[in-house]
Amino acid sequence: MIETASPVTLQLAMVIGAMALAAGISGWRRPQMWPEVFDELEPSPALAFAIAFVAIILGALILVLPGGWSDPLAIAVSLVGAASLADGLILLAVPRAYVRLVKPLVRFARPWAAFAMALGLIFLLAGLAGTTPA
Repeated sequence: MIETASPVTLQLAMVIGAMALAAGISGWRRPQMWPEVFDELEPSPALAFAIAFVAIILGALILVLPGGWSDPLAIAVSLVGAASLADGLILLAVPRAYVRLVKPLVRFARPWAAFAMALGLIFLLAGLAGTTPA
């Protein structure tokens, strides 16, 4: 059983898990979709800005919500938040360089999709099975 200091950590783990699982299933079923997303992102500064803004806000919210760095699950959730925040800041600051860096990686959609599904299941199960101190 996984114990964490805050019920918010469990809820965030479930949301992160569901999102990663859905993204993984999507990437597995339609591996050509991920490269297409970056093909559309490259010529569209407005789309890059919007995606960066959402990633920054979500990452920051995950980091400031209760849980923090108090236990392994809270640390994992916080690391996802920090990664989202960093990802958004980089995309906002240097969108073309970001796309050039990431675009070759998404050609290997199926391995990334398998990783996302595995990570999603881990977070989802941790959130569902976890407890908080009474």
